[in-house]
Amino acid sequence: MSITDDIRSYADTAIEQGKQVLGSATGTVNDLRVQAEKTLNIDALRGAVEPYLAQARQYRSAVTATVTDRAEGLLDTVKDDPRVARALSTAETMTGLVIDTVQQRIVKPVVEFTGSGKRAPAKPTTPATPTKSASTRPASASAKTAPAKKSPAKKSPARKSTAKKSTSS
Repeated sequence: MSITDDIRSYADTAIEQGKQVLGSATGTVNDLRVQAEKTLNIDALRGAVEPYLAQARQYRSAVTATVTDRAEGLLDTVKDDPRVARALSTAETMTGLVIDTVQQRIVKPVVEFTGSGKRAPAKPTTPATPTKSASTRPASASAKTAPAKKSPAKKSPARKSTAKKSTSS
């Protein structure tokens, strides 16, 4: 017999044993569930616990709303600082550039290689968001955008050439 036949036989046997174990485990779980339902009065437990859960949900929503309001107020206050505004603008610009680079150098080649047309509509939605955020601040970020695009493009080939050198050595 060939090794391939032996491996197939072993795999078939393992699959059959797995199915048997899964069937017996499912039966055991169902038996335990029935026994637990008989032992515990689930409706009575739900009736006792539900009011407390409702209170906890109300408290959570109230706390979440309060924390969200405070965080938004703090963010608005911090955004007024010119240093923070400049940092946010730079971060938004760099995020847009990184997403564009990933789309062009990774996503597009993978989609083309695999021939997957289903992911093509997802591409325009991802770059559209950074483009909008970058276009909201074109006056302050336009001068920084051009050098930022050049530096990642220069760094990428350098990394590729370094990888090629290390593989050829």
